[in-house]
Amino acid sequence: MINKKAEKMKGQEKWTMLLVDDMEINMAILENIFEEEFIIMKAGGGREALDILNSTKIDMVILDIVMPKMSGFDVLKIMKSDERLSAIPVVIATSDVEGNEEKALNLGADDFITKPYNPSIVYKRVENILEKHILERQKLQSALQESKAEYQSLADSVPGGISTWRVTDRLDVLYFNDGLCELLGLSREEFLESYMDDLSRLIYEEDRKYVMETLLSGNRQGDRVNMAHRIVRKDGQVRWVKLSAIHYKTEDGAPVYCAVDMDITESREYEILIEKHNQELQHMLEYDALTDVYNRYGFCSRTAQLLKDRPGESFVLMKIDIEQFKVINELYGVETGDRILRMIAGGLKQFVNGSGVLGRLEADHFVLCVPSDPGYISALRQFLQERVAKAGIPSQIRLFYGMYPINDAKTSVELMCDRCDLALKSIKGNYNKNYAVYDEKMHERVLLEQEMANDMEQALEEGQFQVYYQPVYNLETEQIASAEALVRWFHPKKGFISPGEFIPFFEKNGFIVKFDAYIREQVAKTLQELETGGKRRVPISVNISRLELYVPDFAKNLIDLLKKYQVPCSFMRLEITESAYTDNPVQLVQEVSSLQKAGFQILMDDFGSGYSSLNMLKEMPVDILKLDMKFLSGEDFYGRESNILSYIIQMTQSMGMETVAEGIETEAQARFLKRLACKYGQGYYYARPMPKEEFIRLLWDNGQAG
Repeated sequence: MINKKAEKMKGQEKWTMLLVDDMEINMAILENIFEEEFIIMKAGGGREALDILNSTKIDMVILDIVMPKMSGFDVLKIMKSDERLSAIPVVIATSDVEGNEEKALNLGADDFITKPYNPSIVYKRVENILEKHILERQKLQSALQESKAEYQSLADSVPGGISTWRVTDRLDVLYFNDGLCELLGLSREEFLESYMDDLSRLIYEEDRKYVMETLLSGNRQGDRVNMAHRIVRKDGQVRWVKLSAIHYKTEDGAPVYCAVDMDITESREYEILIEKHNQELQHMLEYDALTDVYNRYGFCSRTAQLLKDRPGESFVLMKIDIEQFKVINELYGVETGDRILRMIAGGLKQFVNGSGVLGRLEADHFVLCVPSDPGYISALRQFLQERVAKAGIPSQIRLFYGMYPINDAKTSVELMCDRCDLALKSIKGNYNKNYAVYDEKMHERVLLEQEMANDMEQALEEGQFQVYYQPVYNLETEQIASAEALVRWFHPKKGFISPGEFIPFFEKNGFIVKFDAYIREQVAKTLQELETGGKRRVPISVNISRLELYVPDFAKNLIDLLKKYQVPCSFMRLEITESAYTDNPVQLVQEVSSLQKAGFQILMDDFGSGYSSLNMLKEMPVDILKLDMKFLSGEDFYGRESNILSYIIQMTQSMGMETVAEGIETEAQARFLKRLACKYGQGYYYARPMPKEEFIRLLWDNGQAG
């Protein structure tokens, strides 16, 4: 159940959730998970989703990435660019986090849920996102109040005037302190009444044009202005002031400055004091209080300036993460954790020493912009590891590095940091590798998948997918005992597309459900044709996606299909890959058992190539085990692998299961399997996958005619 605390903070009975997916089955699964706690709205495409968002108050969006016409990325981009929609939490539904994560993060997604859906994980992720948004909003409001009070106290303690204003053809004041009023010889009421809308009227007339042009020329965030100019006080007195301002944002196309004005008329010493205060304020703005290295703002602005100033040099951005730093804080205390952070910052500062830029983004995440010299980077990593080894705590401190080679200095530094983060996540939990470099192939994969998403529906309608059949032989009699249905995609423009490219993608985006249903119907037609043509039918196995096992009435729909073509259930065998058995074993056992009761035989495909276990064989109701011959390396059939294979065959036979060896490519392999009493096999040694007509002729020639 969604956290009651979150409901209370929200102040309403139910949240409204929008599900966006072109696959009805995906939305049905999500609706089943959330319908008790949410008001569910659904959109079958991007345009429909935007219409709902613009007309209805939505609290949460679960958005599929790959959809025809308008992708989930397009919807996310439009939402984040619309002020009315940008704050709505968006959870991306995808089957390939690694392949899609970069772009989604860049566009502002809050989190991911992966297909096939695990209800408890999906539910918890959504709950966390909602609670996070509510708590962050409350924390932000509280922090703003505290910051405002602290800022006011700081502002009042600094000699001179502090103000914030927007620069157009005048200075539109957004904030000012009492010191500014004192500097100008005005009361707060007089300032509010006469000069709030245009502070420039108090600038000495001969200096006004120069001041305004200088301020307008600083059109980039982070630009600084330092100048001396004259003002005219209320009493007519002309005073010299030192203006120190920073362009910290742009609002409606106009630069907005934070400024400090100091009266330097009386003495040079006072001007020096003012400069010192300005530097202190600048340091507070750009530096991390704990480690005294640049904070996020300071790092991004300084790195952008470095790349601008040194265009002929090659740099790399490097993000550093301390593994399980929260555990260190819990075990040894926050003070020890802070000491380690200061130690790392000090070491990095000592090593970089002017060759680049160093910053602390947040928590235990440091970031550097340094020369892209492999020797330099290797020496830096070694130096840092030796330094943390001297931290004086029993636990080993492991550092992980994500790197982004800077090819385009115009890319925003924030985006570079995000790409470093993607590289870091690719090695999360990998104890064999502690660094990774961002790879542009991630973007290429997204483009390829979008092309396939655009073409897949039309390909199905036009029959571009063709079913091929690969016979399974009785190894003793060398007669065809059954066959496996495989699929080939013949694209009218791209030609042959490998199943290795489109099948995994269809599994990720959910199209595999519709695709597999189409293939099963083609196989049912072939089985009917064999019967009516006077040829004795042999069983044909078809693949079942793990997604289909979660489809309501899947078994009933399959039985109805075979009744339509007058094919007994025993003639269509169902292959389920070994990896599917690890998703939700309890539900899988229930679904498979119901299919067996209906008369279907179940094959476990690719056994021996993934996460095989004896416990899996013990628990799962399987009739036929398909052994992957890749389990045997080379031609050495007398080592460990062959012994294990022999035991597997004996064990499955003793359990009443049949075994099919797939991937037989040589006569030696065939002879070896016969000696092990393996009854069935398939592979290129016997026959390659072939079109339907060729398969039917082979059946006849092999003595299978009725």
